[in-house]
Amino acid sequence: MPVDPLFAFALIFLLDSVSPGPAVAAVMAKGASTGLRRTLPFIAGLVVGDLFLFALAVAGLAALAAAMGPLFALVRWAGVAYLLYLAYTLWTAEPVEISETAPKGEGRRLFALGTVLPLGNPKAVGFYVALLPSVMDVSVLAPSAALEFVAVIVMVWGGVLAAYAAAADRARAVVATPNGQRWLNRTAAGAMVGAAGTIAAR
Repeated sequence: MPVDPLFAFALIFLLDSVSPGPAVAAVMAKGASTGLRRTLPFIAGLVVGDLFLFALAVAGLAALAAAMGPLFALVRWAGVAYLLYLAYTLWTAEPVEISETAPKGEGRRLFALGTVLPLGNPKAVGFYVALLPSVMDVSVLAPSAALEFVAVIVMVWGGVLAAYAAAADRARAVVATPNGQRWLNRTAAGAMVGAAGTIAAR
C-alpha cells in the first residue's frame, strides 16, 4: 500500500501514544517497582489488547462493542480492582533489593492483565474508527495492508511503553536507598491508583 497513509497513521498514533494515560502510568509504576525486564509481559499484554480493539474497528464492530457494554464494564472493574491491589502491595512493600527473576507465574498474570485492561475501555475502539477512514479507504483494506497497520501499532505502542518503563526502571536504579525505594514505591502506588481511577471513570 502507499506509504503516505501508513506514515500518517504512525505519526498520529505516536502522538496519541506518548500522551500519558492510565496504561502509561501503570507501566511506569510497574517498571519503577520491579524493573523493565519484569514489566515486558505487561507491555506485551497491553499491545495485544490494543490489537484486539484495532481488529474490532477494522471489522466494523464498534457497534458490537457498545452492545456488549455490561461485559466490557465487568472487565474494566476487574482491571481496576487488580490495579488497586497492586497499588496496595507497592504502598506497603518494605524496601528490598529488586530481583530480576520474576516469581513463578508472574509473567502470565501480567500478560493477562495487560490484555484485558484495554478491553475495559470500548471507547478506545472509537479512536481507530475515527482515525482509520481519515488515512485510508477502509472499504478496500486488504489483509496485507491490515498487517502493516498491526506492525505499526506493535512497534509504536510497544516502543513507547517500553521507553516509559525503562525510564522508570532507571529512576529506580538511581533511588537505591531504603527511603528512596519507599518513596518510589509509594509514588508508583499513587500512579496505579490514578490509572485505576481513570479507567473506572471512563
